[in-house]
Amino acid sequence: MDINLDTKKLNELSNKYEEAKSSYFSDLERDVNRVDGSARQDALHERFMQESRDKYCDAKEAFEAQVKLVAKLLQDKNT
Repeated sequence: MDINLDTKKLNELSNKYEEAKSSYFSDLERDVNRVDGSARQDALHERFMQESRDKYCDAKEAFEAQVKLVAKLLQDKNT
């Protein structure tokens, strides 16, 4: 594994995570102020919110895994 490539990937995943987090919390804010609609609209909205949450959770998980990998590579390099 290449520490430079993994560090670059960490930065990319950090950006994706921050974008997904910002988008998810923005969606939550809109959800708080949302007025109920028809059953179909509510179902579509629930699906949209689940997809937004999944994207956020996936990005967070990938970022955290990469943080651990880079930390281990740095530790191995220094020992």
